Amino acid sequence: MKDWQIEASAPGKVVLTGEYAVLAGAPALVAAVDRRVVCRLAVRNSGGWRLIGTGFATREAWSKADMYRAPPRTLAAVVGQALPEGDAPEHMEIHIDSSACHLRGRKLGIGSSAAVVTALAAALDALRGTPPRLAKYLDLHAGFQGGGSGLDVAAAFAGGVIRYQARRSTPAPLPSPLARQAVFCGASTVTAERLAAFETWRAGGSPPALRRLVAAAREAAARTDDATRFEAAFDGYASELVRFDQAAQLGIFGPCHQALRALAAEAGVAYKPCGAGGGDIGLALCADPQRIADFHRRVRDAARVGRNRMTLIDLPFADDGVRVRLRRLHNNDGKRRAAIRLNAPMD
Repeated sequence: MKDWQIEASAPGKVVLTGEYAVLAGAPALVAAVDRRVVCRLAVRNSGGWRLIGTGFATREAWSKADMYRAPPRTLAAVVGQALPEGDAPEHMEIHIDSSACHLRGRKLGIGSSAAVVTALAAALDALRGTPPRLAKYLDLHAGFQGGGSGLDVAAAFAGGVIRYQARRSTPAPLPSPLARQAVFCGASTVTAERLAAFETWRAGGSPPALRRLVAAAREAAARTDDATRFEAAFDGYASELVRFDQAAQLGIFGPCHQALRALAAEAGVAYKPCGAGGGDIGLALCADPQRIADFHRRVRDAARVGRNRMTLIDLPFADDGVRVRLRRLHNNDGKRRAAIRLNAPMD
């Protein structure tokens, strides 16, 4: 019988501006979105360690000793790095549900791996009685994914809209009125592959196209005080991202994103992919809600006649970052007890 259960959850994200440029030192604007990965831990009396995943479908079993010999870039390795062996119980069941970050069996590209690692690590920290720490989670995810800037981990940790640069984040609320519409391109992108191609292209240097992208990211991060100016900076960054993609040949603007950018231009709104690009999620943004509504209609009509596999997605922003609760399932009388919320301070 389980005596208690730890539940942690972390949100996904969309990159507003700064993808790729953040790897060259620029600030990125990132919004947490209200599609959460949920991780539940339960200490057991037998059975070793078991991991059950939905969204990403997995069912794994290890002994405690095997877990601490797990190869890199596995969730078992994340557990072993996050939880000192002396603090680990002999038997534990882990359920991770990332289905909110998928659509019809495809990942949406909203930072599900970062949310998985953040929720899992926060739950393990609660097991030890230690608070969540952003720096630790950045390192854990970098090891799991094989690199990256960490902006998705920072969004999962903090929630809201943040400015992220050099492993540090600060709140960066967007101005009002500012309407937006997310669209899924129907195909999932392997982020690590595009990041590797980017590093090969720049070869440790700073080509002109990258320098211009960095300047555009800085401009956007400085224009969050006014809706009209931010829309213009967002559109300017999107235009530089097009030119950057043409220079680097990364395929950020795949056919679906090209079609969506054309529809956005017809509606008079700014549009760009959010993140690695190619497939995944894109975002249209405008200070005029009526123009966003026009874009919505154009995308809906294009999808009806089978132009690409674009799907309108509801992605409300999430104010909360990582959340942790400790549930004692039964007291000595066998009665269910209330959940206790643990604080999750930022470092």
